[in-house]
Amino acid sequence: MIQWDDKDPNICAHTARLISWCKTYPDTRIKLFSDSHQEAVNEGQWRQQMSMQKEVYFQQVADAVFTHDHDPCIRQLYAQYLRFRLRKKYNNANKTLSSTGAGLTAIELRERPDMKGLLDKILDTFPWWEDLHGFWRTNPSYNTVFSTADPGQDFAAEA
Repeated sequence: MIQWDDKDPNICAHTARLISWCKTYPDTRIKLFSDSHQEAVNEGQWRQQMSMQKEVYFQQVADAVFTHDHDPCIRQLYAQYLRFRLRKKYNNANKTLSSTGAGLTAIELRERPDMKGLLDKILDTFPWWEDLHGFWRTNPSYNTVFSTADPGQDFAAEA
């Protein structure tokens, strides 16, 4: 199992390279982490069409992140578990924000006094959350905590 949020400098370097790669290649990131075509159309979102199998793209990511890693087992594990481990850690962080908070942007969370402390705590233990949230916030395949209700809507008060 690959650790993504450990204080070990080697582990932090792997995660930092992953996030950097995703920022450098947004079209490929969208191909890897996008919704289905129909969901993207329904939500008015842009979706990249894949020209290769997803495994090829994941191998590109693994190559970028682990080019200098001496352990081939790590490279193989990374390619298999990349999206599952980060998605799990990302959603565990989102659970602390509640379904409404998980749908807010990081800027919106910082503006809310009741959420700013939670965001700071998340970023203290999982510094890549904000980048991943920018990629995955409205994607129900990756943000499983997010509610489709309007962010900030208080259903309890309206009941």
